[in-house]
Amino acid sequence: MFTLEGKFALVTGAAGGIGAACAAFYARHKISGLALTDVRQENLEKTAAEIESKTGLKSFCFAADLRREEADKSLVAEVCKKFGRLDILLNCAGVSRRGSLYDVTEEQWDFTFDINVKGLFFICREAYRVMEKQGGGCIINLASQAARSGGIVVTPDYPSSKAAVLTLTKSLAKAGAAKQIRVNTVAPGLIATEMTTGFGYDPKTVPLGRIGSGEDVAGACLFLASDYAAYITGACIDVNGGIAMV
Repeated sequence: MFTLEGKFALVTGAAGGIGAACAAFYARHKISGLALTDVRQENLEKTAAEIESKTGLKSFCFAADLRREEADKSLVAEVCKKFGRLDILLNCAGVSRRGSLYDVTEEQWDFTFDINVKGLFFICREAYRVMEKQGGGCIINLASQAARSGGIVVTPDYPSSKAAVLTLTKSLAKAGAAKQIRVNTVAPGLIATEMTTGFGYDPKTVPLGRIGSGEDVAGACLFLASDYAAYITGACIDVNGGIAMV
């Protein structure tokens, strides 16, 4: 059985969607400590309350805007103050929008990259500092199938930012390997979340015949966080129902 007992995790973007599903999945698999962060404080607390009601695990909530380096530093410091260490960083925070290339403004482009790439880098770096001192750890970044094939209904800033996440993850994996810091990516395909509502996904386009769920992604994130993945770094697990096979 997969277990995260004895490990302490921080999950970003945990107020809903894939982030909330992953946080709940970690709790169900005996994580010893769980910290959740998002900009949506009320929804974040709902996620924590639901996890506690189903598993008995009390999560710690931190509202934070991860686009700012100082916020990332403060967040990781607060998590380490609570737990004394940080074994797993799962980055689920991200934004996307439905539209065409003509809908992308300069402001939107910068906003997308600030959240999906810049903020991700800085929180990874802060986690790296902690993991280096403690002798290792695990970082998991969410990318997207769109990073490999381009977006279908989303504006181009989103797949571009997620392609950057794939490359950034490999760079971080190489930097962390000698310190026993594993860094991997999970690339979801068509997943039903609040963010993708209205995207018009058709299950018939998926070889497995259905749209994915947050728990489908959470399973891959659980594996990568577990000791069963101890020899895996710099990799990307595609969770897309076979819609694209690399």
